[in-house]
Amino acid sequence: MVNYMRMKDHRRVREALISYGFDDKESTIYLAGLQAGSITVLELSRHTELPRTTLYPILENLCRRGFFRLRKVKGRTQYAAEPPATFLKRLEDREKTFREILPDLESLCATTGESAGVTMYEGTDGFRQFWQKLFHSGVKEYCLLTSAIGMREYVREEYLIKHVVATRMKLGIKSRQLLPENTQTKKVVATDAYQLRESRYLSSSVKLPATILVFGNEVAFITTRKENSVILVASGDIAVTLRSTFDLLWISAKIPSK
Repeated sequence: MVNYMRMKDHRRVREALISYGFDDKESTIYLAGLQAGSITVLELSRHTELPRTTLYPILENLCRRGFFRLRKVKGRTQYAAEPPATFLKRLEDREKTFREILPDLESLCATTGESAGVTMYEGTDGFRQFWQKLFHSGVKEYCLLTSAIGMREYVREEYLIKHVVATRMKLGIKSRQLLPENTQTKKVVATDAYQLRESRYLSSSVKLPATILVFGNEVAFITTRKENSVILVASGDIAVTLRSTFDLLWISAKIPSK
């Protein structure tokens, strides 16, 4: 019974290793090496029933990829399998590296694409879907040109607005916003310090019934409750143009008093 359970567990583990990037022989060799701790090619051949001529190139490849290391024990060459915990560390390092270069990759994709993509989101569900897309985009900052009040009118459900802010803060996504200076917007700006947000004021005469939000290589146009839609444009050219316009306005905009 014990042997059966061990074989059953090995099948499950082997499937996991294959999903990680091993082939069937590599997973067999790694598991044998893991059990042995340190093993010669001859011993590995007996344990796996694979010929040494097959084992040598596979072991060389696994060593190059960091799953085995060579060691000398009393003049004999042995192979030691790396601990399984190193797999998770490598996955975390890869994810971190990929997230760091994601904006650059998206930029290349957007600027070399044949045409801009346009997506329409409508109503409360559309508003929710749009923010989920932004949260999963990997961006760490976005900028928006808004009246603040108009976007709140789009979705009247207060819990959804709070959910957007809470999720953004949990993910560490910062925002910069330009908005007209008035009594209502001052109340919004007063919450900047604890909402990962920085605001600057435009003239009180500026009319912004719709909100323009730029993140990564995409631009969202969020309309009022009357039109009830979010128009998302995926275009590196448009995003760069509007972000540059935003930055120009940002420089001359009024910094709120503390």
